[in-house]
Amino acid sequence: MNAFVEVLLSGLVVGSVYALIALGMSLIYSLSRVINLAQGAVVVLAALTGVSLQNTFGISGASLLLPTAVIFAIGMAALERLVVRPGARRVTRNRMLLISVGVLQAVGGLLLIVWGNLPYSMAGFSTPTVITIADVRVTTQTFWVVGVLVLCVVGLWMLLEHTDFGLRMRATAQDPDAVSLMGVNVDMVRTVAFAIAALAGVALLPVTFLQYCTVVPYAVSGFIAAVLGGLGSSLGAVLGGLVLGVVQGVLERYTNSSVAEMLTMGRLVLVLLIRPAVLLGRTAEVRR
Repeated sequence: MNAFVEVLLSGLVVGSVYALIALGMSLIYSLSRVINLAQGAVVVLAALTGVSLQNTFGISGASLLLPTAVIFAIGMAALERLVVRPGARRVTRNRMLLISVGVLQAVGGLLLIVWGNLPYSMAGFSTPTVITIADVRVTTQTFWVVGVLVLCVVGLWMLLEHTDFGLRMRATAQDPDAVSLMGVNVDMVRTVAFAIAALAGVALLPVTFLQYCTVVPYAVSGFIAAVLGGLGSSLGAVLGGLVLGVVQGVLERYTNSSVAEMLTMGRLVLVLLIRPAVLLGRTAEVRR
């Protein structure tokens, strides 16, 4: 029983990262109807940047969270201005998906060039790294990862519910074509989403190994979580990520990673066939 609880907690950690990726995807999709797969690449790139900051400047632990988020907010804003924004003006929303896939692959290539093909990890933010609660071994990094998720969700809720900018965002979520008319800066929203993904990457690294080839799995898992929760639903993205992480953790523990991935994709297809609105989404009318 204790082993099963540990598997659930491990799945909760990974699910929290999926939830953060899906949260950024849903936030962008609700305003632009564009699926931004590059969120997954930012998680890995931020994590390895954290490793470099730690090795170069001696920054360690939770101190890496803020500078990494700021660096990626600035860096991704520049990327958005140079790549995403010009593309958005020239192509349709469907083709913007291809641009995000291109960015995803480009980041993977950059990771291979700069950091090589070796996996990276780092020490946990707290000591001791493992504690025992009711005979269940829990890594203290679990609290950091879940804490980052809670911080981002609460911060986003306050932004949406208690600011004029958030009010305009919610007002235009139903009609993305009216975003510019309402004065909502979608570019800034995309930057916020990238910063959320950067926080997820740094918090995750102490409990796993990341390398250049992990950008696609995290992008795909984040997308599945966003779809499960209902694209455009922030709460649904969080729930979808947590559910996906726990299900994957259990399947990997009692089967293997390949079978777990296959069953996860099959579950997504089944859910979409039975209930297209998934967890908290809404069905939409399609004009033919």
